[in-house]
Amino acid sequence: MIYPIPQKYELNGKEIIVKSVSISGEFKEIAERVFKDYAINCINGLNVVFKYENSKDTTYCDDTARLTDEKYIIIVSENEVIVKASCEKGAFRGAHTLAKLIVKNELKEGTLIDYPLFKTRGYIEGFYGHTWENSKRLSVMKLMASYGMNTFFYAPKDDIYHREKWRELYPENELTQLKNLFDYACENYFDFHWTIGPGLTYKYTSDEDFTQLINKIKSVYDIGVRNFGLLLDDIPWDFQYEDDKNAFDSVVDAHIFLVNKTYTALKEIDSSIKLTVCPTQYSGNCNEYYITKFGCNIPADVDVFWTGDEICSRVITVREADEFTYATNHRPLYWDNYPVNDCEMFQEMHMGAYIGRDKELYKHSEGIISNVMEYAECSKIPLMTVADFLWNPIAYKPDESLKNAHQEILGNDADIFALFADHLCVSCLSRYASSYMGEILSKVSFLEASDRKDESLKLLCSYISDMKKCLTLISDTNVPLFAELQKWVRKFAMCCDLLDDIYTAKENPTQENKNMLLESLQKYNSDGTILTGFCLREMAEKTIAKI
Repeated sequence: MIYPIPQKYELNGKEIIVKSVSISGEFKEIAERVFKDYAINCINGLNVVFKYENSKDTTYCDDTARLTDEKYIIIVSENEVIVKASCEKGAFRGAHTLAKLIVKNELKEGTLIDYPLFKTRGYIEGFYGHTWENSKRLSVMKLMASYGMNTFFYAPKDDIYHREKWRELYPENELTQLKNLFDYACENYFDFHWTIGPGLTYKYTSDEDFTQLINKIKSVYDIGVRNFGLLLDDIPWDFQYEDDKNAFDSVVDAHIFLVNKTYTALKEIDSSIKLTVCPTQYSGNCNEYYITKFGCNIPADVDVFWTGDEICSRVITVREADEFTYATNHRPLYWDNYPVNDCEMFQEMHMGAYIGRDKELYKHSEGIISNVMEYAECSKIPLMTVADFLWNPIAYKPDESLKNAHQEILGNDADIFALFADHLCVSCLSRYASSYMGEILSKVSFLEASDRKDESLKLLCSYISDMKKCLTLISDTNVPLFAELQKWVRKFAMCCDLLDDIYTAKENPTQENKNMLLESLQKYNSDGTILTGFCLREMAEKTIAKI
């Protein structure tokens, strides 16, 4: 199966073996660029025709009752493949799907009809911590484009020109890098949103501050950006200037004033400009005074970020989305704080599958924007599962999506890496990890309790051996993903040592081995990095208690 899972997959006829392709049609250049990324030979092979077709079949989605520029149809026969799309973006999506079918040897005669269910699908670089290097940004964006995401928000908290020095224009070098990123987003059919967070020092009654705000936005507009975000998150709830306190009844009135004034100024620059805002209250009870007044008093076409019932919500439901819409007159655009692991979560590594989001949310929200980690390579794995969900939430299966993500990133090493990834699932979405380890250790305990000590030790020894193979793999810091994971790799090494000492103490329950196990357990527990679940400590403690 290819991912994201297509909406209507009826390729069930004769298998088509493809060694090379010959591309023609209106979107030939787009298709050849995509196929090149998959290392598919585009000279003298299976005839692939990309056809422009602007019809109901290629533009309308019955599931969502809306038009889309991302729908495409693939028709496969023995000697020819036809890809129909109404525009470049649809052809781009279709080219990626066809390329995946070819490289996975899954191309068969039949028809495939595909389109996304969520309208807005993307991620935001909005974490606290070291900003990504531009090379990392390009790498993540390229991968997410291949998985059907269509939106990127530039909002790194530690970009000083985004937040701390919001009044200052970007120096030439930084502005050039931003333009390069914007151009790359356009090449990959991403809607690029540049955001600014002035709220820490902004004076709402200051004409000078407003002029500087618009001039800053205008400088980014001049490099081609047409989507902007005004972020008022994580700022003081009280006025910082006496003039503001005297001018407005409450903070929300000042924020409404700023949003409306900014909206008007931007529309005067260019009526096509899109504005998204993040209110100071961006989570919790959507019926409270601030968020209801805020939403009901800003333009209807301004998107409003919302994280759900919590800052890092365990679940997001249709009921909650509808309550937000009713209270604010805006459908929520979810700023989903997963897989981000900043602030109090810095000891966790969030690499589990995307779960806890209602499959019907695409009917009740503007979309979902996933907040990433400062670890760009690590973010790729959970982001792929987010992309799978957003494209086709009805068919989405978290475990299968995560397995595919491991395979995509790690290739033949995916199964070995899974032993490590088993422990990287603790997050706001789930407080549980180490399910496979728990299963193994439970079997070890059962065999031991059934007077089958030799079998118990054999199983434990085999598991430890696999864990050490995994440790060898992930200790290679020349691999970018593993280099980012070294903090958790060191804890994993302690885990392997602890398992070794558990085995030794079980095999030969002497006081000396008990003391060695106790010391190993204390060392493991003293490291605050979050890795394994309770099952490991439980086995160590029970082994100690029996000696």
